[in-house]
Amino acid sequence: MALREAIVDAVCEQRTQLPLLLAVVIVMGVLLAFSLIFLQPGTAAYVIALVDAILVVGCLVVFGGAYWYCTQRAMDD
Repeated sequence: MALREAIVDAVCEQRTQLPLLLAVVIVMGVLLAFSLIFLQPGTAAYVIALVDAILVVGCLVVFGGAYWYCTQRAMDD
């Protein structure tokens, strides 16, 4: 349990930098959306773009969730 608390404390210390990470992930998502318009399903580039989309959505969930949690935690203190 102490390791988990140490990790959460370390992440929440970087709360001011999480909006920058979220902005980068959102820009990556927008650029990915534009590239998906021009890709044809079944090609290797399309498969790579789908894997990239999974990574972008995963990062958005993780960074967004961490930012929300750390903000709520700071408000409770």
